[in-house]
Amino acid sequence: MSPKALRRVLKMDYLSQPVLGHIQLGIFTVGALFWVQASLQDEAFSEALYGSFALTFPAEAWAAAMMAPAAMVWIGLRHPVKRWMVAVGSLMQTIQFIALGYSSLYTGGEPIIGIFCIVLFAPLYSRILGEALIDP
Repeated sequence: MSPKALRRVLKMDYLSQPVLGHIQLGIFTVGALFWVQASLQDEAFSEALYGSFALTFPAEAWAAAMMAPAAMVWIGLRHPVKRWMVAVGSLMQTIQFIALGYSSLYTGGEPIIGIFCIVLFAPLYSRILGEALIDP
Protein backbone atom coordinates (compact mmCIF):
# COMPACT_ATOMS: atom_id res chain seq x y z
CA MET A 1 0.00 0.00 0.00
CA SER A 2 1.37 3.40 -0.95
CA PRO A 3 1.96 6.06 1.73
CA LYS A 4 -0.68 8.25 0.08
CA ALA A 5 -3.29 5.49 0.24
CA LEU A 6 -2.32 4.67 3.84
CA ARG A 7 -2.76 8.31 4.90
CA ARG A 8 -6.17 8.35 3.22
CA VAL A 9 -7.30 5.14 4.97
CA LEU A 10 -6.03 6.27 8.38
CA LYS A 11 -7.30 9.83 7.85
CA MET A 12 -3.84 11.21 8.68
CA ASP A 13 -4.08 14.32 6.54
CA TYR A 14 -1.96 17.20 7.87
CA LEU A 15 -4.89 19.59 7.47
CA SER A 16 -7.08 17.50 9.79
CA GLN A 17 -5.06 18.48 12.87
CA PRO A 18 -7.31 20.39 15.31
CA VAL A 19 -4.45 22.68 16.37
CA LEU A 20 -4.45 24.34 12.94
CA GLY A 21 -8.00 25.58 13.51
CA HIS A 22 -7.07 26.85 16.97
CA ILE A 23 -4.16 28.80 15.49
CA GLN A 24 -6.54 30.46 13.02
CA LEU A 25 -8.90 31.51 15.79
CA GLY A 26 -5.97 32.96 17.74
CA ILE A 27 -4.66 34.88 14.72
CA PHE A 28 -8.18 36.17 14.01
CA THR A 29 -8.54 37.32 17.62
CA VAL A 30 -5.19 39.12 17.54
CA GLY A 31 -6.24 40.83 14.30
CA ALA A 32 -9.56 41.88 15.84
CA LEU A 33 -7.86 43.32 18.91
CA PHE A 34 -5.38 45.13 16.69
CA TRP A 35 -8.32 46.54 14.69
CA VAL A 36 -9.93 47.83 17.88
CA GLN A 37 -6.65 49.40 19.00
CA ALA A 38 -6.16 51.01 15.58
CA SER A 39 -9.69 52.41 15.69
CA LEU A 40 -9.33 53.86 19.19
CA GLN A 41 -5.80 55.25 18.99
CA ASP A 42 -4.26 57.60 16.47
CA GLU A 43 -0.81 56.04 16.74
CA ALA A 44 -1.62 52.32 17.01
CA PHE A 45 1.08 51.52 14.48
CA SER A 46 4.59 52.84 15.04
CA GLU A 47 7.49 52.95 12.61
CA ALA A 48 9.90 52.07 15.42
CA LEU A 49 8.10 48.76 15.92
CA TYR A 50 6.93 47.72 12.43
CA GLY A 51 9.19 49.69 10.08
CA SER A 52 8.44 52.36 7.48
CA PHE A 53 7.11 49.98 4.82
CA ALA A 54 4.30 48.86 7.11
CA LEU A 55 3.21 52.46 7.61
CA THR A 56 2.47 52.86 3.89
CA PHE A 57 -0.78 51.00 4.66
CA PRO A 58 -3.28 51.90 7.40
CA ALA A 59 -3.27 49.79 10.55
CA GLU A 60 -6.80 48.64 9.79
CA ALA A 61 -5.57 47.18 6.49
CA TRP A 62 -2.99 45.10 8.32
CA ALA A 63 -5.65 43.94 10.78
CA ALA A 64 -7.94 42.96 7.90
CA ALA A 65 -5.01 41.23 6.18
CA MET A 66 -4.65 39.13 9.31
CA MET A 67 -8.32 38.46 10.04
CA ALA A 68 -9.73 37.67 6.58
CA PRO A 69 -7.19 34.99 5.60
CA ALA A 70 -7.33 33.42 9.08
CA ALA A 71 -11.11 33.16 8.73
CA MET A 72 -10.70 31.65 5.25
CA VAL A 73 -8.24 29.05 6.48
CA TRP A 74 -10.36 28.25 9.55
CA ILE A 75 -13.53 27.81 7.50
CA GLY A 76 -11.59 25.82 4.90
CA LEU A 77 -10.28 23.46 7.57
CA ARG A 78 -13.78 22.60 8.76
CA HIS A 79 -14.94 19.17 7.66
CA PRO A 80 -15.12 18.53 4.82
CA VAL A 81 -11.84 20.33 4.18
CA LYS A 82 -12.10 22.88 1.37
CA ARG A 83 -8.55 22.81 0.05
CA TRP A 84 -8.95 25.76 -2.33
CA MET A 85 -10.09 27.96 0.56
CA VAL A 86 -7.21 26.82 2.77
CA ALA A 87 -4.75 27.43 -0.09
CA VAL A 88 -5.98 30.96 -0.85
CA GLY A 89 -6.13 31.98 2.81
CA SER A 90 -2.72 30.52 3.65
CA LEU A 91 -1.15 32.16 0.58
CA MET A 92 -2.56 35.51 1.70
CA GLN A 93 -1.22 34.97 5.24
CA THR A 94 2.19 33.95 3.93
CA ILE A 95 2.44 37.13 1.84
CA GLN A 96 1.21 39.27 4.72
CA PHE A 97 3.72 37.85 7.21
CA ILE A 98 6.62 38.08 4.73
CA ALA A 99 5.72 41.72 4.04
CA LEU A 100 5.47 42.54 7.74
CA GLY A 101 8.70 40.67 8.43
CA TYR A 102 10.47 42.54 5.63
CA SER A 103 9.20 45.84 6.97
CA SER A 104 10.35 45.09 10.51
CA LEU A 105 13.75 43.74 9.53
CA TYR A 106 14.77 46.02 6.67
CA THR A 107 12.92 49.32 7.01
CA GLY A 108 13.66 50.34 10.57
CA GLY A 109 11.37 48.23 12.75
CA GLU A 110 12.05 45.94 15.68
CA PRO A 111 13.95 42.87 14.47
CA ILE A 112 12.07 40.52 16.80
CA ILE A 113 8.78 41.31 15.02
CA GLY A 114 10.40 40.43 11.70
CA ILE A 115 11.93 37.26 13.10
CA PHE A 116 8.57 36.06 14.41
CA CYS A 117 6.95 36.77 11.05
CA ILE A 118 9.69 35.23 8.89
CA VAL A 119 10.76 32.32 11.11
CA LEU A 120 7.47 31.27 12.74
CA PHE A 121 4.38 32.43 10.85
CA ALA A 122 5.47 32.48 7.19
CA PRO A 123 6.82 28.88 7.28
CA LEU A 124 3.70 27.69 9.12
CA TYR A 125 1.42 29.12 6.45
CA SER A 126 3.74 27.95 3.68
CA ARG A 127 3.40 24.40 5.00
CA ILE A 128 -0.38 24.73 5.22
CA LEU A 129 -0.39 26.06 1.65
CA GLY A 130 1.73 23.16 0.43
CA GLU A 131 -0.49 20.62 2.16
CA ALA A 132 -3.61 22.23 0.73
CA LEU A 133 -2.21 22.01 -2.80
CA ILE A 134 -1.18 18.35 -2.71
CA ASP A 135 -3.64 15.58 -3.40
CA PRO A 136 -4.50 13.75 -0.16
